[in-house]
Amino acid sequence: MRKIGDKEKSDGIVTTITNIDQETGQITWDVDYDADYLKLFKEITEMLETAKQVAQVTDEPFFKDYYEDIRKRRNALRTYLRKNKAEEYERIKGMTEMMTTGGTASFTPGTGAQYATPFAFNKNKKAKGTASNYYYKLGYKPVDKEKLRKQAKGTETIQLFK
Repeated sequence: MRKIGDKEKSDGIVTTITNIDQETGQITWDVDYDADYLKLFKEITEMLETAKQVAQVTDEPFFKDYYEDIRKRRNALRTYLRKNKAEEYERIKGMTEMMTTGGTASFTPGTGAQYATPFAFNKNKKAKGTASNYYYKLGYKPVDKEKLRKQAKGTETIQLFK
């Protein structure tokens, strides 16, 4: 049930119920505009990811410097919000954690789907966390290919196709 004084905040807009007509049920709202820190942080993060991708693909010093400038600005914004807008920062932090665990593709190390499998494409198959080690933990044992070949030579094979 809505009552006078109830507030709603969405996308930098704060609405407050100032009057409810008892006969008609008409609601009068007061609308104020507030800073949308979440949108600001989301957009600078997207810009950072794009700048990083362009810097990596072009390998030009200008774009590397541009990426570094954006990275410094994003870090400065995050630090400011953490120190001066703690409530907003916690909300932003919660939203970015939800975005990163949602499996979004990203070029930033530590976020997105690739973070869930950091060793998936490791060339060193003996490294900790690779698939082969995982199967050993489940009880699988490696097959001695030479021993298997020798056994196969001694057995009769059936030809299915002529």
